[in-house]
Amino acid sequence: MRWLSGAETRQRIETVGIERHPADAFAFREAVVEPFAYDWHAHGSDQMLYAIRGSLQLETATARFLLPPQRAIWIPAGMRHRTWLGPVDSASVFFPAGSLGESGGGVRVVAVAPVMREMILYATRWPPDRPRPDELADAYFRALTLLCREWVAHEMPFRLPRSDHPGLARAMEYAQTHLADATLSGACRAAAMSERSLRRHFQGETGMSWQHYLSQSRMLAALALLAQPGPPLAEVADQLGFASLSAFSKAFRDFCGETPAAYRRRA
Repeated sequence: MRWLSGAETRQRIETVGIERHPADAFAFREAVVEPFAYDWHAHGSDQMLYAIRGSLQLETATARFLLPPQRAIWIPAGMRHRTWLGPVDSASVFFPAGSLGESGGGVRVVAVAPVMREMILYATRWPPDRPRPDELADAYFRALTLLCREWVAHEMPFRLPRSDHPGLARAMEYAQTHLADATLSGACRAAAMSERSLRRHFQGETGMSWQHYLSQSRMLAALALLAQPGPPLAEVADQLGFASLSAFSKAFRDFCGETPAAYRRRA
């Protein structure tokens, strides 16, 4: 994974033309073969980012989001974030800041219905440097804005909390790097905190227990693993610390609403 510096991130955004566009709304498609990560940045426009194939991750000051294939993430203007991409094929649609009103105030991961997919892909015919005026493009993006207001109301739970507390951050990192065998006692050692203190602080700051955080981390990792050609489902279950394929399938179905096999076929 190549990490872009702040200057490299600004240069890449400048090259695409996101911040110097003449139109109110536009779109572009980005295919990444060699994985890389943008540094912290924010846009002056609202953004709907869609993962066509592959998956990516996005982090804000308070949460980490996974964007698996055929899902989209709404990023309001001014929201500082950084993203990990690749290999992934994605499309972004940019709208005037505040275009969704109160419903667009936070980062949201949403399911992508077939009509939404086609509209996002079709929008890429109008890149950042599209000419103005363009009556057809303006009408199209107005319609897409109205539909986005409906779509973002149905958020999906593909997020994890972040913390600036050093001990809690270490406990979170431990969970992410030991998905197969992480334990509460191991998290306490990583955080240099007692079990009672870790439980209390973790619940108080994130609104979930550390065990729930670990379970959520495993499910998000499963989404990313299943989105790529890879090992059999039983091996994925073992990699994520599940005692059996049936236990993994039940947890995945409860989280995602479909079986791992069905998700892999669709993704």
